Amino acid sequence: MAVIKVRTNQQKDDVKSTLSSSSSSSSSSVWSDIPRRFFTICVGVPAIWKLLQQPTLAYVFFMGAHGLCIWEFTLLEPSGTSSNHKKPSLLSRVGVSITSVVLASSVPNNDTIFFLLLVLTAGTFVMMQRRHWLTGLLLLTIPFRSWAQIQLRYDDAFINSVSLLLVVWNADTGAMLMGRIAGIAIRTYPSLNRLPMPQWILQISPKKSMEGFLGGILGGVWTAVQWIPWIVHWTSPSSRSDTFDSIWLTSSWRQRAVLGAVLSVLAIIGDLTESSIKRQSQAKDSGSILPGHGGILDRFDSSLLAVLFYQVIYCRIEETNSKTKL
Repeated sequence: MAVIKVRTNQQKDDVKSTLSSSSSSSSSSVWSDIPRRFFTICVGVPAIWKLLQQPTLAYVFFMGAHGLCIWEFTLLEPSGTSSNHKKPSLLSRVGVSITSVVLASSVPNNDTIFFLLLVLTAGTFVMMQRRHWLTGLLLLTIPFRSWAQIQLRYDDAFINSVSLLLVVWNADTGAMLMGRIAGIAIRTYPSLNRLPMPQWILQISPKKSMEGFLGGILGGVWTAVQWIPWIVHWTSPSSRSDTFDSIWLTSSWRQRAVLGAVLSVLAIIGDLTESSIKRQSQAKDSGSILPGHGGILDRFDSSLLAVLFYQVIYCRIEETNSKTKL
């Protein structure tokens, strides 16, 4: 009996050690991509910052990103379509990418002509039985046209572009960090429960969590309230006319918080939209060009809806401030 008890206690200790080791290994695997993400950020952020300071280079940057995004999108063929449709050739993918970029950069001051050209191109894709490309055309061309218009139409394009990218990307980062920390906490303390998440979101992306959603909003709001005004000051208003009267300096912290929250929610919806497309294509990432981040589309998905509404919200805050001054 004594031998049996000793063996039983030893088995319990083995189980505990196994559980603790598996828990530590799972938590370490959660953060395994952080070094690659950090490397990409250290290289990419200074380069993007430098490009955005010159309107022409900024325009080329966004149009180049647009071309890569639409290219990656053409590779995300929905599962089941390959058996019914001929797989698109390399030449056709290049043609779609060029067409989308030309559309986004054409007639920047005439929205009517742009939408007529867009409808014509969309009709062509329908006739070619490429409805998947039609989705990509609408999802990517219109938002990247907004990016192009920001660079061409506005004197404060640099601050607008940097501010929007920072809010949506920090919302992404906040969602990732909060979601992973919550997952580790729940695995460590089984008595804890996750916050309820709508079922339709879990069907699109099972790894999404309410903790991540709240973390994304907090990340975007914190960036809009605290970080961006400091960056605007840091860019030396005396040498840049577009920073002195920036909305990020003249608006109240409450207005910036609302703007950050709305942009964060739109960033999350944009990310969910791309997740839905990747799920239909049974793909984890849109590409692998950015270590730790996936493809270019994975980086810009959160800005697709945010950039469309940014100018509307931006102009509304400016109008409110002008009335207050009067």
